Amino acid sequence: MTSRRPTERRQAKHVALTLEHSFLFHIPPRIALAVIVALLCAVATIEHFVPREIWFGPVYLGVLALAAWSRSTGTAVAIGLFVLVLKLVTGNLAFYPGDAGLVVPNLVVRIAGIMVVMAFIGMARKSCEKEWRFARTDLLTGALNRQAFFEIVRGDQRLGGWSAIIYADLDGLKRLNDEEGHDQGDQCLKIFAQTVRNTIRKGDVLARMGGDEFVIFMKLKDQEAGATVARRLHKALNADVVENCCRLKCSLGVLLLPEGSKSIDVELRAADELMYKAKKSQSGVLVSTAFEYDGKLALLPSTLIFAPSGHESAVRKADRAAAAGAIPPGRALPKPESPIAA
Repeated sequence: MTSRRPTERRQAKHVALTLEHSFLFHIPPRIALAVIVALLCAVATIEHFVPREIWFGPVYLGVLALAAWSRSTGTAVAIGLFVLVLKLVTGNLAFYPGDAGLVVPNLVVRIAGIMVVMAFIGMARKSCEKEWRFARTDLLTGALNRQAFFEIVRGDQRLGGWSAIIYADLDGLKRLNDEEGHDQGDQCLKIFAQTVRNTIRKGDVLARMGGDEFVIFMKLKDQEAGATVARRLHKALNADVVENCCRLKCSLGVLLLPEGSKSIDVELRAADELMYKAKKSQSGVLVSTAFEYDGKLALLPSTLIFAPSGHESAVRKADRAAAAGAIPPGRALPKPESPIAA
């Protein structure tokens, strides 16, 4: 029976990575409701102590606009109707012109005006949200694009802790496009992205960097969890490939970051180099841990997770590599393979 311990260990310290909206998009609904209620109370209090000739209608409309944007059009309309009814019952609703015969038409026009404005604000919010996501999503695969990837990683730099950058490159996509057409190649890209999503956690980041290159970024508990992730991805993307189902194998470069991302451009380049070494050696995946050496990013000697045929057992190699790659406290760091220039 396959042990679930590595999966449970990795999930125990799972930090979901998400795109950060501007503050107008990022107001939690409960906080937004509390702010709206507080604003309404403040406006009503001020209105009570100023002359009745001062009209507060536009101020109330501004509060309702905030409700429509941060909550929903329905919430804003409900609050607006509640305020109108409350002011009508308490006799504080000002009419213009002051003709009693125009009270009902006046109310109808006010209600209709409020509903139209709130509806437009709600539609504007949905449109902005849709365009915001389109600007950060690869429409073919549903993965994030380069812009979104850098936004997330740079937002994560303040958190620290073990992280992994996994650079993936599909093998043979150009040949497939040339021989069978770009529709077939696009289908393979979709299948690849979906396979990765099914393998990683919901809060992990999958981004398409362009062409046949993808990057995965995730938070980890420790170095051993990184080796577990590499084995799982390699098995899902390479070892389980079935013929004639539009699946291409890929090469993976797994860079483990003990203190999280510090310089994403340099770290991406290092993960990219690991990926090309894996492709050249036909090993499928290489794993290395990054550390600082003479002020530059350097890598521990890379390890094979699954060795090519003719090498020792893949599982034994992976277990030995994960144990040997750990850095005991107090032990001096080994000389790196090659420092990565900043």
